[in-house]
Amino acid sequence: MRIGLIGTALNPLQRGGPAPELAALFPDASFHAFPSRVPAFPYTPLEQAMQALGHAEAALSAAEQGCDAAVIDSVGDYGLAAMRAMLPIPAIGSGEAGLAEAGQGGRRFGIVTVWPESMNFILAERLQSCGLTDRCTGTVNIGSDDDAASLTGPGSYLAQVREGQAAILQRVLAGIETLVAGGAEAVMLGCTCMSAMAESVATASPVPVINPLAAGLRAALAAPPLTLPPLPREGRPALLRAMVGAVAGEMAEDCPVCIAG
Repeated sequence: MRIGLIGTALNPLQRGGPAPELAALFPDASFHAFPSRVPAFPYTPLEQAMQALGHAEAALSAAEQGCDAAVIDSVGDYGLAAMRAMLPIPAIGSGEAGLAEAGQGGRRFGIVTVWPESMNFILAERLQSCGLTDRCTGTVNIGSDDDAASLTGPGSYLAQVREGQAAILQRVLAGIETLVAGGAEAVMLGCTCMSAMAESVATASPVPVINPLAAGLRAALAAPPLTLPPLPREGRPALLRAMVGAVAGEMAEDCPVCIAG
């Protein structure tokens, strides 16, 4: 199965992948990168609206290039509704899929993330959209705005996250302990860039740990082909491409977590 990974920043394929954890978990799938061409990281709802178009256009390319499903490589699920309104293939949000697994069977869950607290509005929107706000016991942010200020280069905060550096891993596990003490029966990792450390975290955690990117890929593999694909109005794909193309050449903004090292 060919899966298009749709993302704001460099996803696992562009970081030298496919990421080993994805290849090991999903040996029958092939992964293909389709980054958004909109150079604005969704710091606020304004940029989220911009990225909805960027992600939708990237997913359109994935469908046109023969992918069987599109998976958004972000917990924010930017552009998911737009994708489902136009694509002839299943569109899956890692955030939506991860939250569904976290709250499976009615269990209460928490979220631990490397994002700073200033980015929690994205998680809050996903919880509300998925109808799971009441099931979430809370969010623990192990990162700060100071961490996000300087992320490039060897030894940077981002490099530590990707490598599962011991100090970062311990902060994640401490966050899980806090969530479990508050009643969480499961924990979702709050960023797809935490995928590489997911197995180590799960092994040491007293409760199930959900990797949202893996959850999104599982949902894509389980999704049947669309029997009634949507039919966008004539000319809409071309108009979408023209809108995205108008800003694609602007200077890209760095994701505060997923910037390339």
